[in-house]
Amino acid sequence: MTYLVMALVSVQKERKKMSQRVTRRAFLALLGASSAVLALAACAPTPTPTPTPAPKKEEPTKPAATAVPEKKPPVELSYFYGTRVVFQDLKLVQDEMNKILLERINATIQLNPIEWAAYSDKMNVKNAAGEKYDLCFTSNWANNYYQNVKNGILEDLTEALPKWAPKYYGGLNPAAWKVVKVKGAIYAAPNQQIWASVAGPICRKDLAEKYGLNLDQVEKLEDMEPWQDAIVKGEEGKVIPFWPGYNLWWMSLWNLDSPGYGAVTYNDPDIKVRHLWDDDQWKACLKLTKKWFQAGYFPKEQPPRSDIYTWAKAGKCAWLIHTAKPGVGLEMKASTGYEHVAKILEKPHKLGSGPVATMYGVNKKTSSLEACCRYLELVNTDKPFYNLLCKGIEGKHWVWVNKEKEVIGFPEGLTAENHPYNPNSDWEFGDQFNAYYVDEAQVGAWDETRKLNNTAVPVVTAGFVLDREPIKNELAAIDAAAKEFDDMYYGIMDYEKVLND
Repeated sequence: MTYLVMALVSVQKERKKMSQRVTRRAFLALLGASSAVLALAACAPTPTPTPTPAPKKEEPTKPAATAVPEKKPPVELSYFYGTRVVFQDLKLVQDEMNKILLERINATIQLNPIEWAAYSDKMNVKNAAGEKYDLCFTSNWANNYYQNVKNGILEDLTEALPKWAPKYYGGLNPAAWKVVKVKGAIYAAPNQQIWASVAGPICRKDLAEKYGLNLDQVEKLEDMEPWQDAIVKGEEGKVIPFWPGYNLWWMSLWNLDSPGYGAVTYNDPDIKVRHLWDDDQWKACLKLTKKWFQAGYFPKEQPPRSDIYTWAKAGKCAWLIHTAKPGVGLEMKASTGYEHVAKILEKPHKLGSGPVATMYGVNKKTSSLEACCRYLELVNTDKPFYNLLCKGIEGKHWVWVNKEKEVIGFPEGLTAENHPYNPNSDWEFGDQFNAYYVDEAQVGAWDETRKLNNTAVPVVTAGFVLDREPIKNELAAIDAAAKEFDDMYYGIMDYEKVLND
């Protein structure tokens, strides 16, 4: 290698000389030196390369051992609700429900029906004792919702329902959630039925046809007078036009609402509360009542309330004002034996306290708020599951009459009187618009009723709850005094004389 360096130095010196003067001899000498360099370079030993080690064959990575997650034990829910009778096949229905609940939400439910006559009292005892349960029926007329909220019995569902029951929560008219709120929070889940206030005449069909009533031409209560005159003359006292026990004072029909006391105009932004007796609409109603009583449209004396349906079944009355919802004619036929026709007179349809009439409450001591909400999602959105609770087991408690139209009937040998499971309270258990029809004439009624609910106008007092506690003695005194004048609503007592006195 030393020779190579010396040769290169010599070449560089010769190049320097050539740059000054290149002769033939110098060129040959330079060429010879260059050849010597190349020869020396060719003879230089080649360095031995360092061998690259062959890559080691890696062992396959073994996955870390993963513990199999232990399945949580199912949540056991208990549900208390009202019933007209405890049915013998309750346990069979409960078992079928639990098969579905275990698979869908990893829970089971124990059904605890209590007869309506004792329901509120028994729930009051349970709540006062701090008894643990999960779900209950609560409303403004049984197992009082507002009292339960005040006493801290019910769980706040404001955030839980959108999280664990999103389809159910999002499927209702948003105004319904406003109605059930107490101080801005939701403490119960409403069961959808007819919520919109849709008051109007409900009339016996046979008498409507006999005396020429055309409801399409009826736009106000006074339009019912010619038909009632015809009944008074034609039936000669055998039929009194207006039902006993009912009257014309249906607040929403007169565009009024009550915030717990007195009356307000349903859309008054100032929510000005008036005593009823100072309200012009109330006076107009009582004036019409007096006129109709004198014309013979009302009974001269009101029978005991227990006799009202006896009158109706005997054909002694023709019509009343009530909730003129789709399908009400068939319901009236079932309860009175007479087919009825109806028309909604109330405009606009209003959304007042309807959603509070039938709801699920979740006890604060529940085993699982999540499981309760997932149950509410299922019972309000899964039609077969809901109808299992409402109607019982297919083939045993009901059969298809028209499956395409979702019409069912009793199996052979079963009637309403001997049925082992027939609660007949779809409105209590979830969204009634998922119920199977029991008569082909009902088909389509649920869709029509849902539209009424969704288009109803909320009253200005929606969501307001009067705290009666500070003024309970005063209100009790007013209510007691007012009862002395109830006959004004049937025309028996002259309202003008009462007001003037």
